[in-house]
Amino acid sequence: MKDAWNWWEACNHISYGTDWKKRVPQKIWEEIHGKTFREACDFLLPYLRRYYKEHDKELRLISKEVQSLFTQYGQEACILMEDVTKHPLYRKSFTCFLTTFPRCPYSFQKGYVWLCASWPAKCYLGTFLHELLHFQFFAYYQNRKTVKKLSLEQKEILKESLTVILNNEFLPYLCQKDKGYIPHQALRKQLSKFWSQNKNLDALIDFGVRLLTKK
Repeated sequence: MKDAWNWWEACNHISYGTDWKKRVPQKIWEEIHGKTFREACDFLLPYLRRYYKEHDKELRLISKEVQSLFTQYGQEACILMEDVTKHPLYRKSFTCFLTTFPRCPYSFQKGYVWLCASWPAKCYLGTFLHELLHFQFFAYYQNRKTVKKLSLEQKEILKESLTVILNNEFLPYLCQKDKGYIPHQALRKQLSKFWSQNKNLDALIDFGVRLLTKK
């Protein structure tokens, strides 16, 4: 059901200029777009059951590769996250789900991360770290005095743009550089330059706030 939810939510959601439904064929998203989750499941559940049956061997292999990747590198990557953010991980355990839709949402409250089954397994740790940095921001920084100056939209922009630091500190764990959303590229470039000179997340966040509130 969590995979079906991702399909439904993505096909009815646009974020930062990205219309997620355009990432799958129109004949599929037309069965989902504009419908309630229950209505969409009339199409999605049979569709996904067929997909799982047809791709069972591939999905099992990906699942094993993901587990192996996290077993080998997950702990050291999480320790590095604690070092970079200067805070312990906000929770002790996380749950990752494979999803067949090319989008990786998350739940901060539950510690959930969706990982796209069509992407190379070597990319999954980088995806998790991207979301984990979001989680640390929510847990320790969103109520920071300076961050409270931001509107909800600005706060979301800052949260997404901060992942540019993964390209410095976490590069060994990424299969490709963290690109971010197109509308955020100018801010990400400025944040990256500041980070390379300071390596202090508190200072970086305050710098990002100043850029976003500058008139």
